[in-house]
Parts: sequence; C-alpha cells; structure tokens
Amino acid sequence: MTVTSVALDSPGFEAAPETGRVVELGPGNRIDVEAEYGAVRCDTRPDPAYAVIGVADQGASPVRVPLATPYDVLGRIHDGDCAAEELARAVPVTLIPAAAPPEPAAPLPARLVVSRGTASGDVRVDEIGGSVLYALRGALPATMRADEDRLSVDITIDAARCDPHALAEAKKPFVFPLWIAVGSSAPEYSRIPVSAENRRILTNYLTTTCDARR
Repeated sequence: MTVTSVALDSPGFEAAPETGRVVELGPGNRIDVEAEYGAVRCDTRPDPAYAVIGVADQGASPVRVPLATPYDVLGRIHDGDCAAEELARAVPVTLIPAAAPPEPAAPLPARLVVSRGTASGDVRVDEIGGSVLYALRGALPATMRADEDRLSVDITIDAARCDPHALAEAKKPFVFPLWIAVGSSAPEYSRIPVSAENRRILTNYLTTTCDARR
C-alpha cells in the first residue's frame, strides 16, 4: 500500500497538521515518519491514541490505527508539557531581544526577565538551551531571592546553523528550553516564550547574520 500522510490523534493534545510523505509499504516493511503534536490538554490523558494514516487508493478515507506507545512516550511528553505550563504560571519569563546586533555577524543581545507569579522562596534559573537554528547563552545560574519579584539575566542569541538544509527543514526553531528551580526543588523544564514580534526579530537577525557569514 501507499501511505500519503500521517497524523497523531490523541485526546491529550490539540490536533496538529498532518505530515505529508509518500511511503510505499510492502509486507514486513517498517519506515519511521515524524509526526507533530499540538498544544497539550492538561485536563485529559493522552490515551487512547491513534495514528491517522492517509492512503493513496482513490476515494479511500484516512485510516485510524491504534497507536502503540512503548516506554509511555506520549505520557511523558504530556506530563512534561503540563509541568512546564504550571511552572510558567509560577515563574513567568519574558524574552526581550535587541532590535539588531552591534554588527551584522555578531550575536544578538537579549534579556530574560523572570517575574514572580505563584512561586514563593528563591527562584533559580539554572540553564537555557537553543534550537537547531539558534544558540542561546547567558551568565547562569542566576537567582531571584525570596524578597525579590524580578530578575533580569543578560543573554545572547546566535545563529547555530546557516546551511540551507537546516533553514528549510527546522520544524520548531523557536522552542528554547529553560530549567528553573523553585525553593529547594530540583530544576524543572520549561520553555522561553517567543512572541510573534520576537519571532520576526529573530528571523530577520538570522537572515542578516547568515548572509554576513557566507
């Protein structure tokens, strides 16, 4: 049979666009196809989950196949995303990038502003990470003391890759991981929010910087 698309159908996530890919499957064939998932629904568990598979037969409807999830992959993604949302409410984080770098090929200066939401006690920003296209670095760890309501951390954003393949294929260029410890708890995973305006700034920066480095 010929598979034309694959999508995830899980009650724990919003629907995401299908992955279009033509795959010829014969008896015993197995091919990996990457599928996206949408925003998490924390009031619903991710099971039962299905793969929605488009087929090439004329007039055929997509087929819903029960999805095997070894090692509870969907459950771990679901729990991690829900924990990240809860942490974002406890410790809101704002990214403030400069409009442009000091020189075309230089890293882009930026600030992370950490505010106190529902969290009490010390709040420590342990580590930040980048994506396929962007490298983020900062003077970390940095701590917001229990009697403080705001912490500003200077960081830089740099082009991690400029090759055409990476620029064309990057699926989540603005997903920047962040690890924060509240009180005596171990650091927990969150993400740095990137607004539509900041995405525009970062996209323009990457285009200008990659052109300058070629």
